[in-house]
Amino acid sequence: MARLREADASRRLASDRGSDFVEAFARGLNVIGAFGKERRQLSLSDVARVTDLPKASVRRMLHTLVCLDLAETDGRVFRLTPRVLGLASDYLGSNKVSTVVQPVCERISASTGRSCFAAVLDGHDIVVVAHALPHYPMELAPGTGLRLPAFCTAAGRAILGTLDDDALDAWLAKLKPKPLTEFTPTRMPEIRKAIALARVQGYGATNQEVRLGDLALAVPLKRYDGKTIGALNVTNQVGDPQIDRHLASLRAASADLQRQLF
Repeated sequence: MARLREADASRRLASDRGSDFVEAFARGLNVIGAFGKERRQLSLSDVARVTDLPKASVRRMLHTLVCLDLAETDGRVFRLTPRVLGLASDYLGSNKVSTVVQPVCERISASTGRSCFAAVLDGHDIVVVAHALPHYPMELAPGTGLRLPAFCTAAGRAILGTLDDDALDAWLAKLKPKPLTEFTPTRMPEIRKAIALARVQGYGATNQEVRLGDLALAVPLKRYDGKTIGALNVTNQVGDPQIDRHLASLRAASADLQRQLF
C-alpha cells in the first residue's frame, strides 16, 4: 500500500513539474531541509513527518546522505554533518549579493558598533546572506544562513514594502504568522500596516518584535535597474541615540551598492 501511495505521489509530481523534473533529487533536498535549528537530530519517523514523505523514501534518502558524508547516524537518530556547509559556501561564493555586500556589512558594523546583515526573501522567510559583528572577521561572523519570519523583521518589511499590491496580497494570503515575542503583531491588519509604513518611509523598522530589547532598521537593496533583491539591516538596542545616524549609513550604502549589483 505504501509503495502504491508513493508511486501515485511520484506521478502527480512529474505531471505537475514536467518531464525534466527529477523527483528523487527534490525529495533528497526536502530531507536535508527537514533539519534545522530546532531539529538538529531527527529519527527516520521524524523526517517522514516533517517532509510528508513515505518512510521507505526517507530511508533511502537518509542512507544516501550518510554514504556521502552529508549526514551521520547512531542507528536511531540522524544529524547533518559539517560537509553540508559546502552547499551553502558554493551559493555564497557565486551569489553577487553575498560577495559584494559582505565588505559593506563589515564597514557598517565597524562604524556603528552594531550587527549588520544583508538578507534576501525566500518564501515567507528572510535568509541572511552576509553578516558582520563588531570585532568579528568575516569568516567568524555568525548568522549567515539564518532564517527569520519576514513579516516581523525590519529586513522583511523593507523588501515587502517594495512589492506591488497584487503581489503583496498573494504573499499575505498564505502567511501563517506566529509570535516571537509579546510585541510581535500577528493580526493581518497590523502586519499589513507595518509593511505599508515601510513602503511610505522607504525603510523597515521593528521594535522588540523579534527579540526583546532589540530595535532594527533596514533599507531595500536594489540592483542597477531598480529591482529589489534584498535588504540591508542594522540591529540596535532600544533607546539607542544613534538610530538616525545608523539609518543614514544604511541608505548611503544601499545607494552605493545599487551601482554594483547586476
